[in-house]
Amino acid sequence: MYRFAAIFLLWVATVLPQVSQAAVAALSTHVPLQAASLYTGGEHANGGEQRVELYLLDGNFFVLRQIAAPRGKKAVTRDMTGSWRQVEDGALLQLTNRYGLALSLNIGGSGNLYGDFFPAPDGFPHSLALKKVPFRKPSFSIMGRLDRIAGRATLTDSATGRVFAPAEGEALAALPGEAPLFVDAVVLPAKNGCAVQRIRSFSTRFPSQAGSPPTDGDFAARVAGEVWLLPSLPGLPAASCIFSERGKGQGALEVTGPGLRLTADYALRGPDLTFSVRKEDARMLDACGAESLPRMLSSVRSWSLEGGSLALTAADGQSFLLEKAAPGRRAGSAVAPKGYKR
Repeated sequence: MYRFAAIFLLWVATVLPQVSQAAVAALSTHVPLQAASLYTGGEHANGGEQRVELYLLDGNFFVLRQIAAPRGKKAVTRDMTGSWRQVEDGALLQLTNRYGLALSLNIGGSGNLYGDFFPAPDGFPHSLALKKVPFRKPSFSIMGRLDRIAGRATLTDSATGRVFAPAEGEALAALPGEAPLFVDAVVLPAKNGCAVQRIRSFSTRFPSQAGSPPTDGDFAARVAGEVWLLPSLPGLPAASCIFSERGKGQGALEVTGPGLRLTADYALRGPDLTFSVRKEDARMLDACGAESLPRMLSSVRSWSLEGGSLALTAADGQSFLLEKAAPGRRAGSAVAPKGYKR
């Protein structure tokens, strides 16, 4: 009898959260955004034109292109790169980068995006609607660190920390030596890497932010000891976690949720972050239908902070966004997070 009751309680803790998650998803009217998507919009004003192109790429990477063509003048194009997330139960598209960009676009029921762009002469931005159009792979401007070792080049986007490897193209042959360079380049993304089409400028001097990836000290000061809400995962729609240091470059991650408590070791070295989950714990989670949690943790290779949220990036470029819990909330009282991974 007692054994039956224990099994029943385990079933309730495992199945009911999944049913609740499915019910919430069914009620949502917001279209899930996908990588390899292009949204465009614009307007004509005072004889000129303003146009926006937003490319959502894999690994939560975006390219935001703003084209301004005043009447009688040459068009000016500006590219910005960053990380995109669909948050607030799918109602908002959040665009952020390391240079302080924090743009939120409303997602309409039809899938259109609504937001403010192009600061006007009066200081106020223009509101535009962006509609989804057939996707085409963009070439775009990027600024970042170019490393060349033994004939192999990698390009790290300074706005996101994303590494394009390999970086290839005849434009690289004209660069001097093999010392690291800060470059302004036009690239075409390829599988994992990119084709460098043109080098617009380069320097051996690095802006402080571009030459300073996240450090162990940043992690200790801004991540460890805080309560973070995990993204919704299959079998685990609501959970929170806390990082606790055990020494230089190592510590423990404690995850709690409905009917769940897990501790995993982590190893940290600058922006690199990996987790170790014990086999018996992984088997226990598998039996409870929450095998997605150890799978997620074992895939993580790096971390970064995006607009106050913690992003964990996997080896394949997929990333998971953890939101900071409200002050005073303990890890054992997690609520369903507002944001989720895409």
